[in-house]
Amino acid sequence: MATTISNDVTRIFPKMETLTAATTLTAADSGRTYLISGTGYTVTLPAPHAGFNVKFIVAAAFSTDTVIQTPADNRDTLNGGVIVNGAIVESDATDRVTFEDGAESVGDFIEISSDGTSFFLFGNGNAASSITVGEL
Repeated sequence: MATTISNDVTRIFPKMETLTAATTLTAADSGRTYLISGTGYTVTLPAPHAGFNVKFIVAAAFSTDTVIQTPADNRDTLNGGVIVNGAIVESDATDRVTFEDGAESVGDFIEISSDGTSFFLFGNGNAASSITVGEL
């Protein structure tokens, strides 16, 4: 988190950055918000780590899917759900979340957190099929 101090008040703002390439996150990336726009990429989560949390937001239309996936040695650890076009899309021990090219809306988002054993998913997609979950 970035910290700003003014008028004797401490304000904490989340660290935000735009995805510009496929990447593998580490536990040190916890607390970040990633903006998705332009081109979609594959993002691999770190091994589950207690307290880890990250957010992904669609900031502009993109030209290929953006996939957020669990690491190869920690498959079937993504649980929770997203609300997509008013319906719950359940993630029960899955491996990936996909922001689908052509169905995305600016503001669609997911949040992922961990207890050290599993990842927990929450999010919202405006249009039908804008966010999907599944296996690799």
